[in-house]
Amino acid sequence: MNQDAKKITDLIVEVDGKQFIKRHLSDLHPADIADIIETLDEEKKKEVFNLLKTETASDVILEVNDQSREQILEDINKEKLTDIVEEMASDEAADLIADLSKEEARDVLEKLHWKDSAEVQKLLKYPEDTAGGIMQTELLSIREEMLVEDAIIEYMAISQDVGNIHNAFIIDKDRKLVGVIPVRNLLIIKAETPISKVMVRNVISVNAHVDQEEVAKIFKKYDFVSLPVVDDEGKLVGVIVIDDIIDVLIEEASEDMLHLAGVYQDEKVTDHPLKSVRMRLPWLIINLATATLAASVVGLFQDTLQAMVILAIFMPIVAGMGGNAGTQALTVTVRGIALGELSFSNAKRAVLNGITIGILNGVITGIIMALIAYYWKGNYMLGIVLGLAMIINLFVANFFGIIIPITLKWLKIDPAVASSIFLTALTDCIGFFSFLGLATLFIKYLI
Repeated sequence: MNQDAKKITDLIVEVDGKQFIKRHLSDLHPADIADIIETLDEEKKKEVFNLLKTETASDVILEVNDQSREQILEDINKEKLTDIVEEMASDEAADLIADLSKEEARDVLEKLHWKDSAEVQKLLKYPEDTAGGIMQTELLSIREEMLVEDAIIEYMAISQDVGNIHNAFIIDKDRKLVGVIPVRNLLIIKAETPISKVMVRNVISVNAHVDQEEVAKIFKKYDFVSLPVVDDEGKLVGVIVIDDIIDVLIEEASEDMLHLAGVYQDEKVTDHPLKSVRMRLPWLIINLATATLAASVVGLFQDTLQAMVILAIFMPIVAGMGGNAGTQALTVTVRGIALGELSFSNAKRAVLNGITIGILNGVITGIIMALIAYYWKGNYMLGIVLGLAMIINLFVANFFGIIIPITLKWLKIDPAVASSIFLTALTDCIGFFSFLGLATLFIKYLI
């Protein structure tokens, strides 16, 4: 527990302590306040949060982790919750309300100003992982027939309620997006200039139903700080800003990492054990099936193992090296797909590169392992068999480490979800089969 949290824990029970806490927290950034709250026990979290001003509380509730947020919202005063939501941007309000129960969400929406409620309900209709789910409706939109001075007046009218306005989006009479102009340009152009003459007409936008991962790629490609969102008719419905995309990038990276390990994104380290078991067990059962398959491959060569038990010492090395090489290829491939670096158009080159890498790594590690086996056990044929098996398995691992995620992408399945299970099964089975198969073939030279 940091010093601020300890001080607050000590003062919260004192008569004048709460006033000191209020003054102390008022000088801190919402993210720092969230860090302090997360270190407190459940009851003190609620007490400290209730001391915050509404404006500060609306920022802090978004900064705390999911567990702390659930605890704070568990029995928060409904009027206070409504006031907090009213302070938020539409996208943040929608995210918070989506975490509430249906009854609580309905109560908050009914108490909000009708215009704010309508905006939030509109956002709640979009899936949370789409452009519509992460956009905000607060933006600066200007009719194309307006003058620059009219646009500046419009900007000044909404600037207090809408923070970080980077661009003004130009619309026609039907609210269709026709152009864009950076806000800073409005300040250096003559006031009487028509907007239609200075706007950029070749505006890049995104449909509200596009996946958030694709939106992140657009931001990365064009170095945007904001991106307009349109509906199926090309009408402007919202804007996505860079801070939302940073959250998306963190979320997507975390999701891919967890999926590669066979863990659901919704699982938290503080979850109830039974919940974690329920989430992890299906993948473990699938892994159990693939491990049984690998064991059955070993069972095909019982006679060989009985004749030369020493082979069992090197089996984990062949399978382990194949698994590691496959994981390397798989990780690079999934990352390439996620970042848009790898597509079906350049997949052939990626596969050829993977084959080359697999063969070269297989030859180098195979030679090293062959020499180790020879000097360790004094059997040159054992070294040759082990080296050949390493080459075969590393080739297979690199080849399928690329082919499997590309195939899953083609089948419209998230490559990060199932790739590792299939790859582990392949490298184990082929590793054991190649090593023990070669040993069986050359058994008379090994004994």
